Amino acid sequence: MDIVLDPLRWESLEAGGDGCVREWLVSDNAHVVTGQLLARAVLAHETVDVVAPRAGCVEEILVTAGEAFGRGQVLARLVPF
Repeated sequence: MDIVLDPLRWESLEAGGDGCVREWLVSDNAHVVTGQLLARAVLAHETVDVVAPRAGCVEEILVTAGEAFGRGQVLARLVPF
């Protein structure tokens, strides 16, 4: 399962604008629960939370802290329980 930022969060950002992962609060292979805070990202000078859509194991973080990402880009992969 791909972890992406909620598409509604992009509405305040110009087309073609990027976000940036500020910090990850979990690491690869971490077990998480539905709604758990995974990371914080910045969009248009606003900090937004990235949460787990369901319980599972974070298989791989694809966008590291400090790295920019675009609309719809996969931030991490989650293997659901």
